[in-house]
Amino acid sequence: MNARQIEAFQAVMRTGSMTLAGKLLYISQPAVSRLVNELEQNIGFKLFVRRKSGMHPTHEGKLLFEDIEKHFIGLRELEQIAESIKSSQKGQLRIIAMPGVVNLLLPKVMKFYWQKFPNINVEIESIHRIAILDRINSKHYDIGIANLPIDNSEICIHSSFDTNLHCVMREDHPLGLKDQLNITDLEGQDIILFPVGTFVRHQIENLFEEKKVQFRAKLSSRSTSDIYQFVRFGAGISLIFPFHNFEGSDISGLVFKPVNIDFKMTIGVISSGRTPSIAAQNFINLMKEMQH
Repeated sequence: MNARQIEAFQAVMRTGSMTLAGKLLYISQPAVSRLVNELEQNIGFKLFVRRKSGMHPTHEGKLLFEDIEKHFIGLRELEQIAESIKSSQKGQLRIIAMPGVVNLLLPKVMKFYWQKFPNINVEIESIHRIAILDRINSKHYDIGIANLPIDNSEICIHSSFDTNLHCVMREDHPLGLKDQLNITDLEGQDIILFPVGTFVRHQIENLFEEKKVQFRAKLSSRSTSDIYQFVRFGAGISLIFPFHNFEGSDISGLVFKPVNIDFKMTIGVISSGRTPSIAAQNFINLMKEMQH
């Protein structure tokens, strides 16, 4: 039994004629007859009875046709599913990123992503940078978003963007009158910082020490969105990298002022060394588009 014999059998069943089956398959009537005869010899029973009104299937022929049709319906469904995945009509995307990215950047990115690919289901986890690298290496996630550099040859960096240090404060704060701040403008301020031991906290404290600026580290928090809330309710000001500003946007009640120092963070869109899924590649392409 081979595929060509099955095709000939199906064509005769659908048309009721060897001649019409030949036209359907673009082969001669004798060729159809030969294929059907070979199939009957292989399976050991008759498939058709020839009558004046045409070819009539035997009981066994009908049973075989029903089973073949079920099989081919399953194949057609698989082909449709594969085409849906290829065209990003279906699929799963798993993203792991730093808390500030998840809370402030990804909602905006995913809005545009779902406009293009509405049927992709997405799983997002918020976690600190070191854990992101570990989990990307374990291939549990398609995409990671973390600050660079990354010293790991097994991780692929697909795109990156820079964000510069800003001072965030309430709209009514006196420093809000300045277009740009110097580090010395922060003398004597209550400042909300990232936790001790983080790279950003270490760099900021070094800057204050270098310029001999006195300040109070009133509060520490790992979450940029939490810091925004504390600033809004008067706990102090903060030095942050404003992920929310990707593609431009404002946060009600707060103002962001650039600080005149050479300190920026580069954020990378990363994956394990394997080729990204179609859904992941579409996400990477969107991130690149939004950076221009």
